[in-house]
Amino acid sequence: MGRMRTLRWLPAALVAVALATIMALAACGADEEKLEGAEGEFITVGDADYQVQLTRLLNPQQRPDDAFVRGQATLSADEAYLGVFLRIENDGDKPHTPPRDMKVVDTQDNQYLPLDTVQSGFGLDFGSPVPPGDVAPPPNSPASFSPTSGALVLFKVSKETATDNLPLVLEIPAEGQKEPSRITLDV
Repeated sequence: MGRMRTLRWLPAALVAVALATIMALAACGADEEKLEGAEGEFITVGDADYQVQLTRLLNPQQRPDDAFVRGQATLSADEAYLGVFLRIENDGDKPHTPPRDMKVVDTQDNQYLPLDTVQSGFGLDFGSPVPPGDVAPPPNSPASFSPTSGALVLFKVSKETATDNLPLVLEIPAEGQKEPSRITLDV
């Protein structure tokens, strides 16, 4: 009879040990920097965390896209505007300046640099550092009230890139990192 009592507790003890092991393994990488991820996930760029809220092709002939591309040149027949709406959280103790040389790369290694969109009121201001403990887009800015709550980073891409050379990857370089941080975009 004593042996039966021991066997009844054995499954519960095994489950407890398994749960403790899983929790310990999950905590092992909790403080590590995440330099690659998918749209919607936070990734680390220097001392800041970046999150792509939304990526989509923009139609300059429709609202609200016409406001997003205000001041941009007319597209040729084989070009498209790609809008990447992102949020930056500066967790560091010094200002973080978003890198102007971030780029979108397609599967054919075509690379696209961001356009200047500050005049639209929705664009990420590459010349304005994000203060420690603060976010971009700034609270009470047009971008923070947009449906995505993200600052626009605008790219002029080929239509082939936007439709055939997927997935697209946003590469964000950071001082002190050997490789850029990467976010796979969901176009």
